[in-house]
Amino acid sequence: MKRLSPSEAVFGFAAWLTTKEGDTIMGRSHDCAPICDLCDEFCKVNNLGLPSDNWEENLVHPKEEE
Repeated sequence: MKRLSPSEAVFGFAAWLTTKEGDTIMGRSHDCAPICDLCDEFCKVNNLGLPSDNWEENLVHPKEEE
């Protein structure tokens, strides 16, 4: 089986969130634990490895429009 590229995994996760039963609520005023659980589930079923130590130091978020 071909491994997913990082961008394929991001798009696949977003697609799964929009097609699965029930609503997924997220935002700065909501608990992130349910989203983290969904990320973990998605990674497991797609055989994606765990994040490396300090992975967040390599992450860049898009800037918000003012």
